[in-house]
Amino acid sequence: MSAWELLRASGRLLPDLLERPRTSRPTGCSLRTPEMLQEDMEREGVVTEPFHLAVDGFVKRGGRSDVICHRYVGELSRRSFIRARPGLMVSGPELAFCDMGSCPGLDVIDLALIGFEMCGTYVLDTSWDGLINTDAPMTSIEKIGSMMGYRQGCAGIQKARAALELVRDGSNSPMETVLCALLTFPRRLGGYGFGPVRLNYEVSTSLGTRYVDVAFPTCAVGLEYKGRKFHSVEQVGRDDRRQNEIVGSGITILNVWYEDLVSDLLFDRLVSDLVRAMGIRLRIRDKAFALRQQILRARLLPAIMNLGVNREGA
Repeated sequence: MSAWELLRASGRLLPDLLERPRTSRPTGCSLRTPEMLQEDMEREGVVTEPFHLAVDGFVKRGGRSDVICHRYVGELSRRSFIRARPGLMVSGPELAFCDMGSCPGLDVIDLALIGFEMCGTYVLDTSWDGLINTDAPMTSIEKIGSMMGYRQGCAGIQKARAALELVRDGSNSPMETVLCALLTFPRRLGGYGFGPVRLNYEVSTSLGTRYVDVAFPTCAVGLEYKGRKFHSVEQVGRDDRRQNEIVGSGITILNVWYEDLVSDLLFDRLVSDLVRAMGIRLRIRDKAFALRQQILRARLLPAIMNLGVNREGA
């Protein structure tokens, strides 16, 4: 988790972090005094104590409560650790994802949401403005899967593998992740199990390449998340013309607003419209599914309770 905090903050504190050299072992790092360590961690955006530090061999902690030391046994990928700066290495996103499977405070859904963030083009850095869009993802499903080959039998790896199966590359915002999760997570978790799905799916139009937020290519159906903020007439016009280009290329587009995800009534209507557009039949015989679906939606959209939106969608 300490590595994940640093990776999240790297966009503003270490912008070239992912381009720096990598190695297979955390060598040449020492355990600093509590005061110096805290200063180092705060400078790199790590604020949660105790700090989780990888060590190479035995390190005497001296009864310290500010650190938890971890040792890696066996062979690791040559891309496991990033040399952030002299005296500081950080687990790469692939290794960090695998290791977070052992965190008792994270379940499969929590870890999957982190995976969407790692494999997408946004970062939730709460120490700054909360959301930062990036030029490129930290990693990919393929790269994390490759790292898992080195972590067979390690604590939490089964949870990490189960979470990775839920992740999709290419999300550009937390709400795109939520929309994708609600529609594609398996029914045992409260999702609808639709698929295959692509995020920010490329569509060739007469005016160039356009992107669909959440697309089901085999059905030629896509969803565009519109958000909840007021948009100017000019922006609405640009969005509509862009959407017309996509529709003209043979993709059916459904617009999704924040209220469609918050309201039970509107969300059911969205799913019904999507099913008709995809040309499939929705058969759910599990009586407990409706409750699981509501729990998942409430969990992914905590603002439901804060907005005071009632069950009828008023």
